[in-house]
Amino acid sequence: MNTLIEQVRLEIAYRGYSSKTEKSYCDALQKVSRFLNKPLDTVSADELNQFFKDPSTRRLSRSSQSLIINSLAFLYKHILKRPLKLDVALPKAAFKAPAYISRSEIQALIAACDHVRVKTLIMLCYGCGLRISEALQLKVADIDSERNTLYIEHGKGKRARYVVLPPSVLAQLRAYWLAYRPTDWLFYAPYYPQRPISASTFRKPLRALAKRCGVSKAGHPHALRHAFATHQLEAGMPLHQLQHQLGHQDIRTTEGYLHWLPELGHGGVDLLAPGLMK
Repeated sequence: MNTLIEQVRLEIAYRGYSSKTEKSYCDALQKVSRFLNKPLDTVSADELNQFFKDPSTRRLSRSSQSLIINSLAFLYKHILKRPLKLDVALPKAAFKAPAYISRSEIQALIAACDHVRVKTLIMLCYGCGLRISEALQLKVADIDSERNTLYIEHGKGKRARYVVLPPSVLAQLRAYWLAYRPTDWLFYAPYYPQRPISASTFRKPLRALAKRCGVSKAGHPHALRHAFATHQLEAGMPLHQLQHQLGHQDIRTTEGYLHWLPELGHGGVDLLAPGLMK
């Protein structure tokens, strides 16, 4: 990594951004530097604009192009200390609603899973509406069985919160503990118990399981979170309560789930309780 991008990495760490942001920004800056074949502190505005007009760049998704722009903006603001002058027209954002997954499809997925750790993660992501990063960063001490809550310390944007822990998920967590006996990280790496498992350790078996069950649309951890949100709204959970459970900073993000629902009722439910998975 060149010296300039190393400065970006250190600045990101100093500002307390996530390691994912650090990697994404540094990789994006490396991409621009390789394309222009020169250090980024020596490139002109015209050269940067030419990079964004290149066919290979235009083929990138809107989010990928936005990431590059954000990484350049960070570089110019915090390292180069000069304005970034770009003339870039990003492709129009396309809204695509997540595929609707029924409760019976979730039930089939859980019933077909014979791996305790994978099953526990499925029930956590669906039953509590967790992001995969939040589930994998859980520690044994984050479980409060008396209050039926989970402490999410590593939420998006480093915003911690408590979420409701349904009895069915708590029961599965107890079965998981008996099988794996975790002491610190809940989902510890087999040969490195001092750190959690990687996301791919869950993504790959979930994708294979969903394909085997004929519900490929449920083959990604975030799809389970989407299913939680829509099913809880269907059951009548108030929007502001769902916003907190999901850890959304802006309630408009939570409102995105409303287009599926003709009407609302009252209160949330344990989606995994017997008799509700229909």
